[in-house]
Amino acid sequence: MFLYQDGVLLSSTVRALDALGLLDPAGRPDRPGNGYLRVAWRSLAGVGWLDESTRAWTDEGRAAMRHRERYVAAGRFLGRFADNAPDSWARPWSAATEKEFSELLDAHERWRSGADPSDVVTAHLDGALAVPALLSLRGTGRLQRPEGDAARLLSLLGWLDGDGSWTPFGRAGLAMVDHMGMVGSYLPMLARLERLCRGELLVEPGDGEWHCERRLNVQASAAAHRRYFADADPVFTEIFSRTPRPSFIADMGCGDGSWLAHLHGLLGDGVRYVGIDASRVALDHAREVLQAAGVRDPLLLQGDIGDPDALREQLAAHGLAIEDGLHIRAFLDHDRRYLGGDPRPDLPGWSTGAYIAPDGRPLEAAEVEADLVEHLRRWVPHVRRHGLVVLEAHCVAPHVTRRHLGALHSVAFDAYHGLSHQYPVEHSAFMRCCRIAGLQPVSHLERRYPTTRPFVAVSLNRLIPVRPAPRRIQTERLDTWRPDPGTDRTDGEDLHRLLFTEGDVAHPRQWCSGATGIVVRDALHAIEARIENAGRGDTVRVLDYGAGTGLASIELIKACVAHDVERRLADRGATFELHLVDIPTSWFAQGYELLREHPWTRFHALRTGGAFRPLIDVMAGEQVDVVLANMVFHLLTDGAMRHAADSIAGVLRPGGLLSFSSPDLGPAGAHSLLFHDPNRLLREHWLAALDSAEPHSLAPPLRDAVARVRPAERASAQRRADRRILPTPQTRTSVAAALAPYFHGTVERRTYELLAEESLMTALVPANQAEYLAEIADRGLREAVIRHLMREHVLPELMRGPAGTALGLNIEWTIGRYERSL
Repeated sequence: MFLYQDGVLLSSTVRALDALGLLDPAGRPDRPGNGYLRVAWRSLAGVGWLDESTRAWTDEGRAAMRHRERYVAAGRFLGRFADNAPDSWARPWSAATEKEFSELLDAHERWRSGADPSDVVTAHLDGALAVPALLSLRGTGRLQRPEGDAARLLSLLGWLDGDGSWTPFGRAGLAMVDHMGMVGSYLPMLARLERLCRGELLVEPGDGEWHCERRLNVQASAAAHRRYFADADPVFTEIFSRTPRPSFIADMGCGDGSWLAHLHGLLGDGVRYVGIDASRVALDHAREVLQAAGVRDPLLLQGDIGDPDALREQLAAHGLAIEDGLHIRAFLDHDRRYLGGDPRPDLPGWSTGAYIAPDGRPLEAAEVEADLVEHLRRWVPHVRRHGLVVLEAHCVAPHVTRRHLGALHSVAFDAYHGLSHQYPVEHSAFMRCCRIAGLQPVSHLERRYPTTRPFVAVSLNRLIPVRPAPRRIQTERLDTWRPDPGTDRTDGEDLHRLLFTEGDVAHPRQWCSGATGIVVRDALHAIEARIENAGRGDTVRVLDYGAGTGLASIELIKACVAHDVERRLADRGATFELHLVDIPTSWFAQGYELLREHPWTRFHALRTGGAFRPLIDVMAGEQVDVVLANMVFHLLTDGAMRHAADSIAGVLRPGGLLSFSSPDLGPAGAHSLLFHDPNRLLREHWLAALDSAEPHSLAPPLRDAVARVRPAERASAQRRADRRILPTPQTRTSVAAALAPYFHGTVERRTYELLAEESLMTALVPANQAEYLAEIADRGLREAVIRHLMREHVLPELMRGPAGTALGLNIEWTIGRYERSL
């Protein structure tokens, strides 16, 4: 279905560029200043026909251009669908359209008989015919009983068998026809793409829009978004399980009202439902949908996502205070009017989209991101009480898109959004803009789609205004370990900055926040269950095993504060404790510094002298309800993992929860790497330099470092490196085998982007680099070698591979939820 929609977009684009005389597969396309042309060229880069860096045709592009006339003919036919009237797809085609379709299908049938059915060009040209045909069948009520040329096409595509019955492939396709309305709704704009590229016409979103068939767009959006609405249910369940509850839900950009109708089914009549949309067509449709769903007295308003102050006045006129509501939106923040924002040094312009200003000029990514920050800031004062629930779609870099054609909608999505003056940005850029605007995600509620590819096409977040962490000083500490006075925390501070942006505990970095959030979510559910059964004198205990600098504990404390865990337990006469356990190191000393003032926390040493202590001894015989093991198990050899499993089982009460995550348990999937794979490759390059037959030809930092290494030291340095990072990663199978005698549970695999700069930061953490490149004694020289190898060799090599993302690497995490066997 994605390739079919790509075919509609590309056929229209090739037709326009051909008419402009810009398609010469032997030449090098220019990049004129017109914003619409920039979007058109980017779509060709996204499908792999152009090299973005050189602006030259690729081999795939030259091969595709051999079929240029077919794309042009298909684009010319698609140009017939320029009407944006709400009933345009409900009317039968004219005789001239039927005739052109039949002739085009004749030619396509002859060509397809010798074409490779698995080639993307075949799918593109299939889709350029199938999308309008299927939308017409749908609109005219003939989808279940196609006849004539439409049936002939569907038989050619394998949707119908010889007797006209639907094949399994065809039945699967039928379920996706509504989704085709996404690109189909923009055919009025694509039909005029040549004029847009010439600068003769501007897209002007708003009530007078000519570029989009809005009713079809609303229906297609509802179909495409339905799965995400269901996935968001836990977010709303959590929000409405606490007091004070929002008095209303306001869906900005409500479309046909499907999300509000869905939420009414989840939450019932105890909350008022407010739909806001810029389109009167959408609001009319929403009224019908909400009435059919039994929603009482829905409030429907015409409004603009870029003007929350105006919404405040509208709500006030109906007796509602904007801050009393929960504000939600689905795939709308990118569909705002561009107002601009001041340039910012902390917005480098990470996004790769092609963007157009209201006057048609191209916009740079930094301009769009600055505008997004200002847009989000306008909302912050109005959502301080309940926050925002945001579903958002993101653009994907062309060099990533081309590796995943058919697995994502980005070729068509990025193009028709760019052409219609919309501004989707990469997920990492979006989250950065949220942080700068003063919003932070609730990590344990976050979802990213897909979960295992090196890109994020859609994200789901609850965003809340940044609030300072509550400072509650514990005058009497109950720790059994504390760092010695004067302990050097440099190493721990560097690791802390790798885990939290600029070391600010309000903002865990995206590479680790998602997996940690799942660990926290599962722990929170277990804590909630214990609260329900807690009695006077009980203590709910959580143990953070291998706590390090305290990432999991910090995030759990945030969640427990938000859920009012302490007060709710106190109402039952119970208490809460959070025990952090680790080997005494600079990392653990940093964790102590961060959390020593929190009254829930207790710090304990896992090792005294040279011996590891059983956890039940560490806890002085007290069992715990939950054990967290965040980013720990990949550090353990098989034997150490078995001992850890036995020790955790000994301290965890029967039925208690073990929640863990690890970014370095193998094997990695086809589109991902393990967390330490860049470091392993770094060492490979370093050892290759050490063994170079021509050390004088090495780059300066390498040449200087190699010259200082004494051969006698290499064996001991290798042993140190192997202890720091296991040369062969542990596997999730070995971890599961170690846990099996004591626990039952499941693991899941998810991937998260590690930015290139974060990968470099990982290699530069002092304890990591000193142990992993122990052959280089001088720290300054060692860091110069690391920077050189990472920037010139390791990161470029890995980012070109299947795990490369727009800005870094796709890292696979193993996340486990296990219960102690009874």
